[in-house]
Amino acid sequence: MNRNITATILIVIAGAIYFTYTSGVWLEAKDVKAVNDQYTSALANAEKLIALRDKANKDYNSITPDNQEKLNKMLPNTVDNIRLIIDLNNIGTQNGLSLKNINASTKSSGSSASNGQGSGTFGQKNASNINIPTLDTVGVSFSVTATYQQFITLMQALEANLRLMDLTHLSISVSDTGTYNFSVQLNTYYLRQ
Repeated sequence: MNRNITATILIVIAGAIYFTYTSGVWLEAKDVKAVNDQYTSALANAEKLIALRDKANKDYNSITPDNQEKLNKMLPNTVDNIRLIIDLNNIGTQNGLSLKNINASTKSSGSSASNGQGSGTFGQKNASNINIPTLDTVGVSFSVTATYQQFITLMQALEANLRLMDLTHLSISVSDTGTYNFSVQLNTYYLRQ
């Protein structure tokens, strides 16, 4: 009987210890394990991102300087309206045409284009402080007097140019000399950092 009482007392004490102390420690341990699992997952994701970044850097560094220059011309990371106007004028000159009234202006989808600030994500950083580059537009307009074939040749030269350009508006008027007066508006793009 003495043994049964001792065993019963020990079982009651073990139950009391479990419900008063051990269950609380057990729940804390589960919470710590859950946080540890999150950190382990975050570290694994960070390692994957580091591997992707290293691969992207390796791929970028494997691009020849000539091809990097071509990529920068196709989609520059700054607005250089003067260089753009000079390039357009050179394309016209190479095709025997004189471009007139060349105008290039930055288009912004935000409230003010003059100070370089747009709305939305333009020039802003996301929650993790990573600068997100955005595609912005430069509107270009010019006029030229040419024959139809000369104008087609000019447009083909603009199409073959490395810089991305979209024709947005074209108006044509006839002159008395048998040539046409073309008024052209196009968009070109740059990557705002």
